[in-house]
Amino acid sequence: MLRTLHKIIGLTLGAIMTVIGLSGSLLVFDHAIDDRITPQLRSLSTSSAAPLQLALSNAIAAAPDNAVATRIDLARGPGAPHMVRFACRPPDDCTIEASIDTASGAVVALRRWGEYPMSWLYRFHYTLLSGDTGKTLVGSMGIILLFFLGSGIYLWWPRKTLRIRAGSSIRLMRELHQVVGVVAAPVLLICALTGITLVFYSQVHTAVDFFAPVAAKPQFHVSPAGQPKTIDELLDSVQTRYPAASVKRIYLPRRASQPLQVRLNTPDEAWSNHGASVAWINPYNGEVMGFWNAGKLPPGNTLLTWVFPLHNADALGFAGRILWVVAGLVPGLLFISGLLFWWLKKRSKAALKAQ
Repeated sequence: MLRTLHKIIGLTLGAIMTVIGLSGSLLVFDHAIDDRITPQLRSLSTSSAAPLQLALSNAIAAAPDNAVATRIDLARGPGAPHMVRFACRPPDDCTIEASIDTASGAVVALRRWGEYPMSWLYRFHYTLLSGDTGKTLVGSMGIILLFFLGSGIYLWWPRKTLRIRAGSSIRLMRELHQVVGVVAAPVLLICALTGITLVFYSQVHTAVDFFAPVAAKPQFHVSPAGQPKTIDELLDSVQTRYPAASVKRIYLPRRASQPLQVRLNTPDEAWSNHGASVAWINPYNGEVMGFWNAGKLPPGNTLLTWVFPLHNADALGFAGRILWVVAGLVPGLLFISGLLFWWLKKRSKAALKAQ
């Protein structure tokens, strides 16, 4: 019965899992690929001389009138752009991104998120271009992948051999399917569990909180007092307070009573591009109102904090990113080998009946 379920579900849903895996492989290096395929981003300066406030002002001037700046992603390295993200006011439903040259502060590209290649691929990976329904389907595929891993290991376990022998095509496909599945199982398990968590975050949060209490982030409010300081002055306050941390992202206040939220990467964090630590800054006087150190959190929070940088391999270094690229190809290899095994076996049985 389990073997039949493994086969039927694999043949039915394997193609969907294949395209999710392939898109995930490409997204491991999404920013590097985007910089290479976008002409405006290929030859940016390696200097970071322009004030961030100038970059923000230029981005706001270039954006449509109905767009509100919501965040700034700082350049990931020399030759990469800053990115200012905008949300369109209702009734429009769009996100716009302005790429900024770090040396001049000039806008070099203004694009609608979800329409340029890598953002389209990102949206495809987690929604299959089908909104919330597609997102739920992708999360469900993660649960089904767990079933494949568990049932596949169980069916392989009596043999406990990892070998691929030439000769019979049927045996070759069966052993290839088994060996690839067993060897890749640990990586696929991590990808499945983190993917499920990203889609069904509230449900997983509740489950984790039951076993390991999850602390809530603090909430801060400010009293408007004159003209807000510039972004550069506010970041100076953060860097002075936390000199070893690097700023990754800035969430801009949407209301006068909200603080500026700065995402930081601290030495306590095991990843490089993701900023999981948070500093809340009073935009009127530069006071650091609170700090959330991602490297020193309760176990429940730590577990959830690792989810995103594990899923995109940011926590694993360059070698880990290469491993994740290969892992994204595995569902396709399992689907093709399983499909060929089933077809060759079916053809063999038909040939025997015909004799």
